[in-house]
Amino acid sequence: MIDRRTFSLGAMAAAAVCTHGAAAQVAFSEPAKGPWTSSGLLQRAGGVLHYVTLGDPASTRPPVVLLHKLGGWVADWRFVAPALAEGRRVIAFDLPGHGDSRWLGNAPYIQSLSETAALLVGALDEMGISQIDLIGTSLGGCVSVPLTAFFPDRVRSLTLVSCALPRAHTLAEIATLIDEPEKAIFTPQGDPLPVDASISAKMMGLIHAGPIAAEQNASRRRAGRWIQPSERGVLITDIKHLLTRISAPTLLLYGDQPNAYLTFRAGAEGALKNAQTRFVPDSGAFVMQDNPSATAAVLKSFLDTG
Repeated sequence: MIDRRTFSLGAMAAAAVCTHGAAAQVAFSEPAKGPWTSSGLLQRAGGVLHYVTLGDPASTRPPVVLLHKLGGWVADWRFVAPALAEGRRVIAFDLPGHGDSRWLGNAPYIQSLSETAALLVGALDEMGISQIDLIGTSLGGCVSVPLTAFFPDRVRSLTLVSCALPRAHTLAEIATLIDEPEKAIFTPQGDPLPVDASISAKMMGLIHAGPIAAEQNASRRRAGRWIQPSERGVLITDIKHLLTRISAPTLLLYGDQPNAYLTFRAGAEGALKNAQTRFVPDSGAFVMQDNPSATAAVLKSFLDTG
């Protein structure tokens, strides 16, 4: 059984604040500006999927697709995207209900990983993209697993950055792990509340926890009532089994500071057929924000060897 505090990463991460924040070398105050050169909206069944792009759309190399963390948005990737876009196209999506991807009506009780994966494949079809290099972190990494497992011809390579990769849980277990414990950090309607910083900073091992937390609070407010349904979608999926179906070259990437995601490393390494593990130095779980230059270098090296 996954410990509730270990699994509820997105909610707890939003609270991360510590004295290291003042030393951050990157600014998080205006994420909307970013490096992006274009953006778009794709009308999908029931909603609108938002994406941003950077790099050469005429490149013959498969585009790099970036998927953000639980309660995050495309801006999570803005510090690493420019390096990845050298000589190719980078596309970052807002996942359903997150960022500027808006859906009609109320959020469901569960937003499953498989339906989000299929939604993204439909978006790629509409964009005329047949194959991608896929990079996902946290929720984005979890979505990437069924996308790669069920649509293997679409993914040339897969990178999972700080992901919870559990077995499937029953609805009763989900209620125990999420619904009851998270009453303190969500309103009865499911809107996220501000959370004390100390637990998250310790669990995520963040070096620049202050500015990261400030942005996380903003992106979680934007995601609102879609956070818990998305989290339930992770728990109801047998991600650990789906990993055994993946044959694409896979990079497991973590920060080198102790953090909750490392508990899933051994299981992922044992399940994947063609995987390697790397660590970003001087970084906690959210490596693309904590140490973006080193993260970009590791990601670019993996992509360029494929």
